[in-house]
Amino acid sequence: MMPKTTTSVLGWVAAVLLNVGALLFIVGLLIPHGDGPSGVLVTGIALVVVGLAAGAAWLLASRRE
Repeated sequence: MMPKTTTSVLGWVAAVLLNVGALLFIVGLLIPHGDGPSGVLVTGIALVVVGLAAGAAWLLASRRE
């Protein structure tokens, strides 16, 4: 069982990661790039995936309280 403060912080971290990741994903789509995907796009995708994992952990922790 996680303390309420830790659960709250985990929720905020998940929200920030998802928002920044989505913003970087959109910016990565708009920036013209050469042969491969741009670093901004890859970073955005990685942040969204990490944010989804943190959000899943937050939901699991908040349901157990």
